[in-house]
Amino acid sequence: MVLPGTKANIAAFLKQDIAKGDITALITPKTNCTAIVKSNESCVLAGIEETIFIAKEKKLMVKAHKKDGQTARKGEKIISIQGNNRKILEIERVCLNMIGRMSGVAMLCAEGKKICKKETLAVTRKTIPGFQDFDKKAATIAGIWSHRKNLNDMVLLKENHLLFFESVQDAIRKAKKKNKKIEIEVENETQAIEAAKEKPYIIMLDNFSPTQAKATIKKMRQAGFNGKAELSGGITLKNLKKYCNIGADIISMGELTKNARILDFSMRLEK
Repeated sequence: MVLPGTKANIAAFLKQDIAKGDITALITPKTNCTAIVKSNESCVLAGIEETIFIAKEKKLMVKAHKKDGQTARKGEKIISIQGNNRKILEIERVCLNMIGRMSGVAMLCAEGKKICKKETLAVTRKTIPGFQDFDKKAATIAGIWSHRKNLNDMVLLKENHLLFFESVQDAIRKAKKKNKKIEIEVENETQAIEAAKEKPYIIMLDNFSPTQAKATIKKMRQAGFNGKAELSGGITLKNLKKYCNIGADIISMGELTKNARILDFSMRLEK
């Protein structure tokens, strides 16, 4: 399902690309045709629902041969679109960008999921402006937690917030007045133990080595913390395995969205 809040974003993407009109499509002889979207590399698919939505908004007939979350082989047919050739031409690039970017995120997330089987793997808000909801949906399709959807979703006290509070404990106590789930980012063991005493929902250990993280989580538990322990900062697909099975509940990775590329899909029209 296309998320209701993202339909306006999709409309904006189309408006930006089409502008006052696709002048090349407008001089192309008008007729009905079929367009075939194919994957030009093996991948995990995401963005199919958004592509279907775009086609239907243009009153085109569309058939999905694969579903979001499924894998596609190189050269495999993904979607067929039928109808007015001019309408198909004007949505071509937005459709390919949507499915390419979202599949790129899903692909990286799926790779992470293979490595991290016990802990909850999560993405962050390191996304392309205007595309955050789509990146997070792609992550969810691949079985990854989307974490905060926006700044209002939960309280997340980071280094730049803590600067203005008297202490870690003071920050958590004041955050509790918002009646939202609270997460706090800590940079050392001392901060982690102080945070544990106030029992926030999540304590995030930022830029800890695997050895430091394991020891700190143990001390947090000894201090009576029963919430979630999250690891973040400097964790990549290359070193992810080192952070698994050391006591964390969540491992969040900016790389899953920050380093995702637009995968190669093509659309070919047939008379």
